[in-house]
Amino acid sequence: MGKAVFIILIGTMAFAFQGIVVRFLGNDYSLFQLAAFRNFLGFLPTVVFLICTGSLATIKMPLDRQGSIICLVRALLVNAAQLCLYSGYLNLEFATASTLLLVSPFFVTALSIPVLGAKVGPWRWFAVLLGFAGIVMIMQPTSDIFSAFAVMPVLAALGYASSNLLARKFPTTLPSATIQLHTQGYSALISILLLTIFSEPTPVAFGPDLAFILALGCFGGIGVLCLISSYRMVQPSKLAPFEYFGMPFSLLLGWLFFDEVPFDKLFPGALVIIAGGIIIIWRERHFKSL
Repeated sequence: MGKAVFIILIGTMAFAFQGIVVRFLGNDYSLFQLAAFRNFLGFLPTVVFLICTGSLATIKMPLDRQGSIICLVRALLVNAAQLCLYSGYLNLEFATASTLLLVSPFFVTALSIPVLGAKVGPWRWFAVLLGFAGIVMIMQPTSDIFSAFAVMPVLAALGYASSNLLARKFPTTLPSATIQLHTQGYSALISILLLTIFSEPTPVAFGPDLAFILALGCFGGIGVLCLISSYRMVQPSKLAPFEYFGMPFSLLLGWLFFDEVPFDKLFPGALVIIAGGIIIIWRERHFKSL
């Protein structure tokens, strides 16, 4: 459990840094081009991981028809989630977009029933409802300050949660990096296709932009690889609440890079979200000790 928690915390921080890079590049490149950059260069962390662990030969491990379909569906979900999340990062305060993404653990808990056949009791359902209540408090859909862009990180959370859960459909003998490499291939092809259809690529400027684009792919690749690895180690509903540690980290990054401190929008909704996560953690520890 401890190893899985450490890995998911690394992944959460990598996603936060990915958001910072998106904000820096978003004025010069379209959402579709940013997604293409991220997916094309997202191979790098996975390949490096396979080399460092001496598992590069597993790339040749074939996937059956079901495995290929799952990878394709995961790639479609990830592309949709990326476009939604990047839109949120570019149109909301950084910490607000990052906090709305924290609804992902509640989607993981709820979707684990139809996807994995998991049993979710009343306490977890109460936590799920509490989490969604916190999201509604942050979004303030009935107020004049509501923005439709606030829905985008929530949709992104749904896409990422679904993709992460599908990773548990693979046999445990298949390395997580191998699964991600196959999914990454589909993701790159899909994002390039979307870029070709819906947007005109902007020529890449040399200098800082190249470094930011490389960082975008690396941070995104590390984040996804960490999440898929950790969720395959431990039951997702037990691990997902640890993603909440990303909220204070996102607040810090938003303040350091963009001088944004949206406390009035985040609270008390963010506290309600965290309370839902704490209930899930308490429920797991309480019943484990019985």
